[in-house]
This record gives sequence, structure tokens and C-alpha cells, in this order.
Amino acid sequence: MIVNITNVFAFHRSITFVNTLGSRLRYARTLRGLTQAQLARACGLSQGAIGNYESDRRRNAKDVFRIAEVLKVSAAWLAMGTEPMEMSAAHTLAEHTPLAAGMTAWPFPDVEPDRIWALPAKQRMTLNNILATALAGLEEDGAGPSPT
Repeated sequence: MIVNITNVFAFHRSITFVNTLGSRLRYARTLRGLTQAQLARACGLSQGAIGNYESDRRRNAKDVFRIAEVLKVSAAWLAMGTEPMEMSAAHTLAEHTPLAAGMTAWPFPDVEPDRIWALPAKQRMTLNNILATALAGLEEDGAGPSPT
């Protein structure tokens, strides 16, 4: 007698070792090859904050969007373990280049990332559009990166 089993199970929670915000953060950070210090600099946070998130001592994920953006993961996955881990192109705010040793992802030394993230989403999008327009103008004037 042959029996076909065709049941498919859908789990709404993670069934792996990444069941908490801290374990998901540690997993994504190491997957991206970053130290806690590198991730902290890229997010505008302290290394202690990253360490507290990873050890689950800090459960309020107020910085989850910044961290998720730098790690290129879904904020919903990072915070709650829902949705796929990898961020779809529609969810990214910008393309990040891989971090080289000692470099940070934040290129503006006179503007703190917290000031940007404190703005409402609509104002951040306005700032994004202004920056994109300014960059396009600079590139047209030849001040942008030279073609290779």
C-alpha cells in the first residue's frame, strides 16, 4: 500500500535558532561580516546598544529600522521574525555598498543620523528627493564620480 502525504505546514513564527530580536540581529550582523562596533557606527548607535540588543537586554526596538536598513534585512523580520529575512528592492531606502574595514555607511560627518531618523517619514522622503536632485546636479557638472 502506498500513501501520499501532501500536508504542507505554514509556520507564522520562526522555528530556527533565531527566535528573538537579539538572535536575529546577531545572525544578520555576522552574516554581513560586521563587528558590533562597525554596525553601531553605521547605524549611529553605540556598541553597547548593539550588544544589549543582541543579548536581549534591550527589547524596545526603536532603532530597528536603522539597523535593518544597514543590514539589508526586513525590519519586520528583525523585530518580530515575520516576513522573509532579505529585504525586497521595494523596501530599501537606498543601496548600501559593503562596508570596508574601518569605514562607516554614514557619509555625512556634520549631520547626525539621529536627526534624519527623528523626522517623520514624509519629511525624510522630501530630504531624500532634495539630496537626489542635488547629486544629479553635481554629477552633471562633473563634480560626481568619474566614469570608469
